[in-house]
Amino acid sequence: MATLRLKRRAGSEPHKPRKTSPSPLTPPWTPGPARYGVGVRHNVAVPMSDGVNLRADIHYPTVPETGEPATGPFPVLVSMTPYGKKAPPPAAQIGGGATPYLIKRGYIEVMVDVRGTGASEGSFEMLGVEQTQDGVDLVNWAATLPNSNGRVGMFGISYLAINQLITAAAVGPDSPLKAIFPVMAAHDFYRDVVTMGGVPHMRTVRAYGAVYSLLNLVNPTLELIARGGHERPRAGGFAAVRQRGRGQRQYFRTLSADAAAGGDTAFDGPFWDTMRPGALLPKIVDNGVAVFLVGGWHDAFQRGAPLNYSSLQNAFAGRPVDAPMEPGQPISDRFRLLMGPWYHVSDFDGLHMHALQLRWFDHWLKDVPEAAVSGEPLTFQPIGRSEWFHAREYPFPDATPTRFYLSTQNRLAREPDSDESAATLKYVARGPISGRSLEQWSLGLGSFAISQRGRRIRYDLDNRRLQREALCYTTDPFSSPTMVAGPITLTVHATATTSETLWVAHLDDVFPDGTSRPLTQGALLGSHRALDPSRTWYLPDGTVLRPHHISTREAVKPVVPGELTRYDIEIFPTAAVIEPGHCLRLTMTTYDFPHLVPTKPARRALAGGEYRLRQGGATPSHVVIPLADASPGRT
Repeated sequence: MATLRLKRRAGSEPHKPRKTSPSPLTPPWTPGPARYGVGVRHNVAVPMSDGVNLRADIHYPTVPETGEPATGPFPVLVSMTPYGKKAPPPAAQIGGGATPYLIKRGYIEVMVDVRGTGASEGSFEMLGVEQTQDGVDLVNWAATLPNSNGRVGMFGISYLAINQLITAAAVGPDSPLKAIFPVMAAHDFYRDVVTMGGVPHMRTVRAYGAVYSLLNLVNPTLELIARGGHERPRAGGFAAVRQRGRGQRQYFRTLSADAAAGGDTAFDGPFWDTMRPGALLPKIVDNGVAVFLVGGWHDAFQRGAPLNYSSLQNAFAGRPVDAPMEPGQPISDRFRLLMGPWYHVSDFDGLHMHALQLRWFDHWLKDVPEAAVSGEPLTFQPIGRSEWFHAREYPFPDATPTRFYLSTQNRLAREPDSDESAATLKYVARGPISGRSLEQWSLGLGSFAISQRGRRIRYDLDNRRLQREALCYTTDPFSSPTMVAGPITLTVHATATTSETLWVAHLDDVFPDGTSRPLTQGALLGSHRALDPSRTWYLPDGTVLRPHHISTREAVKPVVPGELTRYDIEIFPTAAVIEPGHCLRLTMTTYDFPHLVPTKPARRALAGGEYRLRQGGATPSHVVIPLADASPGRT
């Protein structure tokens, strides 16, 4: 079995919440001291190209002894947030509030309310075309601020991260924007979070809209508390803000209702094109913007972060951006990815994220030589270990794609059964809640809240309740430490009694005591089974390593009842160490309650369905899992 390159960093013991853990970047680097105080100008009007005024809070370094603005010059960091630029914790974890750590070390920070939110004018459209131009306008404006050195960076999480990618693609060459630090950014909003294999996640999107609207009702109070000498946030006061909040809620309600009814937003298409930053990544490379990506193996955008990395590196190498990276291809230090076992909202197990941001921006915006990062640009911490692994390419060339066959006696076997058999799975609309899934699609807020009290969350660590009435297949125990690393595909050959099918697959790490720790999952609505061969990743023998389904309305085809049909189910990528004596378990259900909710037409077609999965024989169902040696200390 191949070996991933492992470097055990000094002091890398299992992390405890709220304590700083060692940096995973090399060579070692010590952040500079805080030299400045922090001043702020509230609600500065910034005119956009179309005449709309956005409102920005400008946080700047001050002379500690006098409180006067420090002369600098300083780089400027811009964040565009729909959650309110004065958002307090924990809302600040998903985008809001200033970062004194960076400001005190010589950065001007500009927090801007996205148009149609907070104190900014205009109408809100999630990641709309006007927001793209707003990003370009803000970068050019920020570069001319007093005491600016003319260089601009962007940083932030979630929506703010996606905005960075979109802006970096739009600014053009020779822009003041030189570096960005997107944390938890999507690659393809439709496939990463709105649906999973064509099955709508719209309850999650609607819940997000509710939180979003709530924050935009709270923020006017914060604006008035800190208003100083600036004008009031909005003409019309709170009545106008409440009306704005109702408009935002209606935006998400309309979106959810259309998807639930099987409207255009339930399918891939033009509506989602502005929310597909992956398609824009070659422009970022052309524009010379350095990108430090951060993602999480439990994040809502778990699927997208590695694809953003591989696309950027492919674009740099002149290769197709949607292809898997090739071993040994040219790579650039300008594009890095850091992944860990984190949810969307996280304390990163004590990792000092602001210090990593400082290092990145000191290198690219201040030309600090000792801040440069060397070594392989893909750094990740797997589930189950505290070590950091380092790699060049994704998918990981040292992880061998390994077939496990769905076999009789609930086994995941290395060889297929010679005799053909079948297992039956009946369609059930709902069942036990998966703790990991609930936590993932509620953005990890429960885990974060508990970690702030010095404890770890427990309910997402055992999946056995989910397995009671499901189909389960388990490997033999592993004899040595083995890492699951990269994209996973479950290929099912089955017949059905209905014109629609729904497949949900969970992959777990089973401990010797029976605990079944969830690692990752995937799903597919059978009518979305068609593959795009130009974007699907294949092994040399034609085995699907990572499927890319065509989910346009035109490509969706009903299942033919009684006909043997192939389904390639994308299980979202992960990295996890399976210790000796542990097993891998594949659990198959037809639901992920309460998150995956098929459209009304799909639910009617699914009702009463019974599926018979082919085991063994000429067309055996199987799962492809990339495996690598994870022995401690191996290099």
